[in-house]
Amino acid sequence: MKPHWLLTGCMLAAAAQAQPLNQQTQAHYQAQTAAVQPYLPIKLNRFLTIKAVSFHNGGTHVLYETAAAEPGAEVQNAVDTVRQNSRLAYYLDVCGSRPPLQIISNSYWVQDAAGRLVARWANTPEMCGRKEAREKSTQQGRMVRKNVRLDESSVKNGVMTAAYTLTDRDFNDIATMLPFAVNAMKKQVSAIVCRPEGGMLSGLQAARFIVRDKHGKALPPVDISPIDCTPQPAAQPQEGEDRPRRKAKG
Repeated sequence: MKPHWLLTGCMLAAAAQAQPLNQQTQAHYQAQTAAVQPYLPIKLNRFLTIKAVSFHNGGTHVLYETAAAEPGAEVQNAVDTVRQNSRLAYYLDVCGSRPPLQIISNSYWVQDAAGRLVARWANTPEMCGRKEAREKSTQQGRMVRKNVRLDESSVKNGVMTAAYTLTDRDFNDIATMLPFAVNAMKKQVSAIVCRPEGGMLSGLQAARFIVRDKHGKALPPVDISPIDCTPQPAAQPQEGEDRPRRKAKG
């Protein structure tokens, strides 16, 4: 049974929907939701996992879970980052939709392992009128983790740009590891702009992420294109791995 706060939230989201959705809109978002189901649960990071995604009552509903018994500052920072990313995805995928698709509401819940509500927010059609502020800069100088500051984030002409500073890192101390750091970072930031089923978020053609150390020294930019959002096939066993080994004669 769904927690009472989740049922209440669904009813409020339905009430926020200004008009009934047409058939094309319902079919579009039902298909999106269905495409995600085989990938659930989706582990976003060591703090949050997407447990459920559904489309009903005129909107999309996403349920996250944290394994932390008592969510602290690190979990809250992770939730704040997810909230900001959900805003960006809403601007691109929902506000940018073209007729006959209508603008829907998206609702998000975060619960702990015991089912207790940790956080809740919604993205609503009223947000779609804030395009100018959104394109100039969505956030500046905001700490998204204990040692990570979001310096700039913007979307313009289908290109997302984000710049971060690692406030406790000096890249000179890890010079030999920087190539590995860039590769690891590309895997992490791809999750921000790529759909689990493949492809970039609607409205995005490319994304660029820039990371600097505490002195302002930047790593090579990490560029994400649609080809980077291609789902990776499951690893196939090497020839002979699934065959029983012959016992040694003895």
